[in-house]
Amino acid sequence: MAGRAPCSASGSSDEDSLRHLLELSHDELSVIVDGLADPLQPVVAVALSTTCKGLRTPLGAALELLQQRHKAAVALCRKLRTPLGPMSCALLRDAKWVLSDGAALTADDMATLGMILTTTGLPRLEDLNLSRNKFGDEGMQALCVGLGRAGAAPSLRRLTLYFVNFGPAGAEALATAFCRGAMPKLDHLDLNYNPIGNQGLDALAMPLRMLPALKTMMLVQCDIGDDGVASLVVNLGNNDFKELATLWLDCNNISYAGLNSVHAAVDHGMMPALKDTSGTNRWTCAPPAGGGIPPAIFVAMKRQALMSYYLGEAAATQSAATTSAREEAAAAAAL
Repeated sequence: MAGRAPCSASGSSDEDSLRHLLELSHDELSVIVDGLADPLQPVVAVALSTTCKGLRTPLGAALELLQQRHKAAVALCRKLRTPLGPMSCALLRDAKWVLSDGAALTADDMATLGMILTTTGLPRLEDLNLSRNKFGDEGMQALCVGLGRAGAAPSLRRLTLYFVNFGPAGAEALATAFCRGAMPKLDHLDLNYNPIGNQGLDALAMPLRMLPALKTMMLVQCDIGDDGVASLVVNLGNNDFKELATLWLDCNNISYAGLNSVHAAVDHGMMPALKDTSGTNRWTCAPPAGGGIPPAIFVAMKRQALMSYYLGEAAATQSAATTSAREEAAAAAAL
């Protein structure tokens, strides 16, 4: 008889717990299930509903929604990959690297990924590559709902979104996510080949400055002009883009005036880590150690490198020749 006492006590405790659950309103039960409803691991919420017949009815709608979300998550995972092969719901929960380059992801898929980020947060995810999937503005907006959730993707360092066909609306959604504190450890952002334009870059400019670890920003062929570049570098603070080492802006509609705004910011001591604006290390931000190149000549070399990069070699050479002719004429007049 003595050996049965613990079992009796335990049974009484379980019965009390169930009684308390049954006393909760449907809304209160729904809150509990929402907290347990992981679309990548629905078994926990399902197990709760099976503890007592009295819970099945009030939890029915929540469990039906969870079933739909799990089905969508399974479908999404079939389009994702890990470094070693196919993705699964179990792998995605703890994944550090997710790739879906050219996998025909849709706006609905992005809504599913946003939903997963909202419910689980994907806390270990460090590298997310969704490139060459034309889910557009609608997909970006759906994804950023999840990314903008507090605590979502806290470990994410690389976000690669080149050629996913989003414009200013998608850029504004991403800016909103950054403003909410999303991806605080992000150090690599690739938005190449998306027509965000000046409007999109203007929306992103201030939020991007809030990313203290950002080292690489890629904005190739994004329909950006002088106004967009100016918004990116105007009135920079000492801590803005402090770690930024690589900035790609080629194949945009940027004139000499636009590139000169970058040049002026660097000359005023901003973006001190910036070394690469083209991917070929042709623009360094300080004269070589030990001298050898007079500062005035180095500045001219830096300006020429920027012009070659933004305007093309032929235009840069012509502009340099014009500048040289002007200087020679001024020198002759002075004599």
